[in-house]
Amino acid sequence: MKTAIRLRASTQEWCDRNSKPKSPVVTPLVRPEPTRWQKPGPMGRNEWANFHSSYQVDAMASAALRKEQRLGGGKQNQDRNGKDSKPTSEDDDFLRENQQRLSMPRWQRRKYIPPTPEEFPYRPQLTGRRTPRPERGRPVKKPSVPCCFQHVDLENEFWANMRFPISRKALVACPSKKICKLSRPRQIPPKPHCSMPMNFDDHMPKRRKMSPRQWRHHLQRLEFLSKPNPRVMAELVCCCCCWNKQINPILQIR
Repeated sequence: MKTAIRLRASTQEWCDRNSKPKSPVVTPLVRPEPTRWQKPGPMGRNEWANFHSSYQVDAMASAALRKEQRLGGGKQNQDRNGKDSKPTSEDDDFLRENQQRLSMPRWQRRKYIPPTPEEFPYRPQLTGRRTPRPERGRPVKKPSVPCCFQHVDLENEFWANMRFPISRKALVACPSKKICKLSRPRQIPPKPHCSMPMNFDDHMPKRRKMSPRQWRHHLQRLEFLSKPNPRVMAELVCCCCCWNKQINPILQIR
């Protein structure tokens, strides 16, 4: 039979105090009575006069107390035992001993060493997936290669007749597009994304979409280029008056 563990007096007192059940008696909620200045409704003339007189008395008392403190100059009481500003060697020794005593823990204990985790022989599958296991017969054992060959032809024949067992999963597997791309030899230079024309002079540049502002400027350029050159028309001798009437306003505007 185990011996009873002796507790400290403070711990035993705390256990005795908190082990008792709480009293089910609930104290009723009592509303505090209002003070003289917390009456419902507006105050009357006499109540205001009473409040003013009491406020004046309190204000005069507080003003007198502040005046007395100000005249005192904040001096300390002479009856109070004051200490010197510089501590003595005895005070230093006492403080040092007290510091060492307080720095030590009251109840010392050893360093906590966590226990080793328990290993269970059975580990259940918590997910629906099958446990990944290696295929039976793989990895394949390394072939036994002789240390030396008598002739180069014998060595070539040995490696030509060497066969490795193929995995069943590899026979059924369907390679992805990326795997097929990586399996091909690397092409240098790389294949261009778009086919390049052989003759760049015959190649027409691709039309690009213009903004409304660019389209407006383009129409203005076409309109300007469609009109005849005024210098050439001025040098030409034209006997048609109608033609001159049509050209002169254009020359004047330009």
